[in-house]
Amino acid sequence: MHACPHCQKPGVRDLAVRWSARENPAQCSYCGGLSHVLASTSGAIAMFTWVTLIGGLGLAFALGSVVLAVAAVLVACIGNVWMWRRCALIPIDRTTAQTANRVGWTTTALGAMLCLFH
Repeated sequence: MHACPHCQKPGVRDLAVRWSARENPAQCSYCGGLSHVLASTSGAIAMFTWVTLIGGLGLAFALGSVVLAVAAVLVACIGNVWMWRRCALIPIDRTTAQTANRVGWTTTALGAMLCLFH
């Protein structure tokens, strides 16, 4: 559980933090406050995980080392979990989250329409 930036109690589930964004914030089970992880933080964690995994497995394949492959998987997984546990939650109010959600869906719809007529 993560500490809520509103009430400082451990009321935000780990899985909710991993999937949180401005459009879809995580909710505290104590105070009901909404918070999210910055897109740059979640993107950096994903990039670390994939670069470590792909780079390590590629190097392991090139060198023919099973030990290096196992080490790459372990470093990627442990690093991912460690970084998600340390990431900061940013408080957000409901109207801002709803506006971000509407903007996201509008952008997605416009992109889909552009693909159809391109």
